Amino acid sequence: MSSSKIDTGTIVKLVVWSFLVGFILFNLEISPGDFYAWVAEKVAAVWNWLTGYGLQYILVGASIVVPIFLISHFRNRARERRHGTLSDVSKGPPKE
Repeated sequence: MSSSKIDTGTIVKLVVWSFLVGFILFNLEISPGDFYAWVAEKVAAVWNWLTGYGLQYILVGASIVVPIFLISHFRNRARERRHGTLSDVSKGPPKE
């Protein structure tokens, strides 16, 4: 994975977007305090949901999704191993 560098063009884009978003917020009469209060309310609402019923639903969902993912993953790996399409070079050529 290559790391992207922050060059002058990126900084200029960030400055332009910052001015544009600031201009829009100013025209909508949204103060920084209003914005941060809104974000804090949303984070608190998500936290309340998670600590209430949300975590239970996430765990139930995981109990369904994770086994399906594992079965699919291992089935695909077995299929790749049978057809010799594994990209792992250390395993050598497929044996027949």
